[in-house]
Amino acid sequence: MPVDLLFFFDSEDYETAASDEGEQWWADALTRHGLTGCFNVVGEEARALRDRGRRDVLAALARHEIGYHSNLHSAHPVHVEYLEGMGWENGITAVLEREAAGVADVRELTGQSPATYCKPGSNWSPQVLVAMTRLGIPTFCDAPFESAPGQPVWYCGSLCLGAHTSFDRYFGADPVHRRSQMRRDFQTLLDRRRASGGVVAMYTHPCRLITSSFPDNFTAGQNPPRSTWRPAPTRPRSEIEALMAEFDDFLHWIATETDARTTTYRELWESRRRNNVWLDRAGLSELIGDDSTVLVSRQVAGSWLSPAEQLGVVLWAAAWQIEHGGLPDLTPVRPVLGPDRRAAPAEPSEVLRSELFAVVREASYRAGIDHRVPSHTRVGDRVLGPGALFRLLKQALRHPSITIALEPGPELPALALREDFATLKFQKSWSILPPEFEAPGIIELARLQTWSAKP
Repeated sequence: MPVDLLFFFDSEDYETAASDEGEQWWADALTRHGLTGCFNVVGEEARALRDRGRRDVLAALARHEIGYHSNLHSAHPVHVEYLEGMGWENGITAVLEREAAGVADVRELTGQSPATYCKPGSNWSPQVLVAMTRLGIPTFCDAPFESAPGQPVWYCGSLCLGAHTSFDRYFGADPVHRRSQMRRDFQTLLDRRRASGGVVAMYTHPCRLITSSFPDNFTAGQNPPRSTWRPAPTRPRSEIEALMAEFDDFLHWIATETDARTTTYRELWESRRRNNVWLDRAGLSELIGDDSTVLVSRQVAGSWLSPAEQLGVVLWAAAWQIEHGGLPDLTPVRPVLGPDRRAAPAEPSEVLRSELFAVVREASYRAGIDHRVPSHTRVGDRVLGPGALFRLLKQALRHPSITIALEPGPELPALALREDFATLKFQKSWSILPPEFEAPGIIELARLQTWSAKP
């Protein structure tokens, strides 16, 4: 079967006017070969193209899908710098205040609403993803995690897919063997995806077709005034033309000799989103009948539910039972995210059903309007995290006993222990960040939001 291929391009070098040529060349080359790419445009880059009079470049980009690559990219403070230490809602508000103008400028200057958000370097947080979905951007490009290689994952309400290879990795390759090496490596990746399923995402920075390095104005926390910004150094013309010839040949080979089928982030999202999901009585019974203490996404009645959505379902069903005396015939799956603070593991004990049901309706209501599961819920004299609350509610809906045994169990989903989440770090992950920058609060939020993850 054909393999879906995403080409994405990080259009970000607003400091170097010469890089405009790279933006236009890539857009025109794709069009020439009948291929589609996604150009992730920085707000300041869109404004720079406008102010440099490069309507031709903006028009070339607009023939393809448009994504968003932040308002100012590397200018400090970047997302993680100002978000570290902020609360959940305050952080989302801060992102919206800083990014809404950039999204509006990219939309106005390209004529498209961005289909995806691409993080600058390692600069992302859960609040950024939520803010982007509120701005109408439904996918996360170059995500630091996937469900499996080439397989998207829903996380914080955004469809997330990583990057798998790049044109950039061949800049320093032996020119004699560059073409054959590119073809060989890409064919291997196509064969692997054909066997296991999934998408191939290949990217480049269009500026690097022209420049020999990135600009260094904001490296290691520097934030000089605009008047002192330096453009990036450019490659010799002979080297630029050699790269253009070889990349053009590669695109021709993709278009005519492989079964790769270019797609877009918007198409990827449209093919995977499911709105207005409900569980019938059988689906609800299947969910509450599972007595496992492990927090994982589950496929119930044909739909994947994140751990947060599962807790949202049982909260709503329990509130219905309190009011109507039985389980509902239909239960909505609400788009709730994970908690914003970690709870301590609960000690084994006995919980009165009446104490649990006394707080269910308020907890369900709060989950519905806050769009996230509660971080802590007071039940009698205990303060329970969402994991303990989920286990208690499933038991309470299965068995109408006076007391319910609170069994020990995790407060974080199993996904939080997977290597990519367990080893997540910001220190020395991007040359723009100060070397000592760590962001432990954002790392904690990222793990907490594995509650929101599902294939």
